Amino acid sequence: MQVSPMPRANQLAVEVATPALMVDLDVFDANVAALSAMVQGTGKTVRPHVKTHRTPRLAARQLGPHAAGVTCATVGEAEKMVASGISDILIANEVVDPAKVARVAALARGASVRVAVDAPGPVKVLAETARRAGVVIGVLIEVDILLHRGGVVSATEAIELAQAMERSHHLRFDGLMAYEGRQRASVPDRGTRIARAYATLAGVRSALIDAGFGVACVSAAGTSTLREALADPTITEIQAGAYALMEPDLAGLGLPFRCAAVVRGTVISRHGRHFVLDAGRRSIGMEYGPPTPLRIEHVGISVSDEHTTIETDVSLPELGERVDLVPGQIRTTFNLHDAVWVARGDQIVDRWPISARGQSS
Repeated sequence: MQVSPMPRANQLAVEVATPALMVDLDVFDANVAALSAMVQGTGKTVRPHVKTHRTPRLAARQLGPHAAGVTCATVGEAEKMVASGISDILIANEVVDPAKVARVAALARGASVRVAVDAPGPVKVLAETARRAGVVIGVLIEVDILLHRGGVVSATEAIELAQAMERSHHLRFDGLMAYEGRQRASVPDRGTRIARAYATLAGVRSALIDAGFGVACVSAAGTSTLREALADPTITEIQAGAYALMEPDLAGLGLPFRCAAVVRGTVISRHGRHFVLDAGRRSIGMEYGPPTPLRIEHVGISVSDEHTTIETDVSLPELGERVDLVPGQIRTTFNLHDAVWVARGDQIVDRWPISARGQSS
């Protein structure tokens, strides 16, 4: 795992109350540039998944020649992104609640909006709501290729959904969407699993084309399957998000990205061989395990609601000293904070609102 040291002190640093979420913008921008270089010449595009950080100003930095729009997990995220000026949105989720569908239609008045479907009922609701609003909503049929969460499980289902959309003047069938899950380096038979998943997706695409439907977009993949997706001839659009900030458990995949975010804590207690920080589960995502302390050789770590206790065989930091923790789960970490401190080099330069925080509806 590679991560750059965060700035230790400057005029703004004294104003930073801990626990504080911080992003090294130079590393973030370098990660974005590295992905752009990977995509160069492949004919594919990137649609960054902003559930990673829910921060419009970070999302805007991920756009460019190979990324015209963003992926959102929820209608609430999409609303915040559109409000910030991002006008090309994929909601990579089924939206079935009529009230939420109405919100999607409202977004479509000022932005290009796509949603996912995997059943006929929601297609009817989307079509009628779009008709009443006088808008056109793009639709991707989700295909269950590996995760076994959402998505159609046969080409026949996909064709039936495409036919239902064809009957509406207010829905636009744009193609397919799928997600193969987080395929870490340690996953057994990883290459075989991914290849089978992409073969399933290719089979559904071929069946739709044979039935007379154009499949302009096939949107799939994440950071853990970037290399495989870039090499796959079926996938046209990649929904990766974690690449820009990275997570330690993505190490081992040979990706050209570094961890760009930390949660900074303050040493509030020290005794014997351990010290305690004022940052815990309420400020650090824990789904993939405890955070990793920077610059501290540690032999043990435990995390409770408001504290992280670190055991070490070397000298303890002083009371009041700051220690940075690399979160194991970056997405839930961002959702625990109202704002993120932004650093460039050794200077903290700004504080940006995480305005889509909590927007899970």
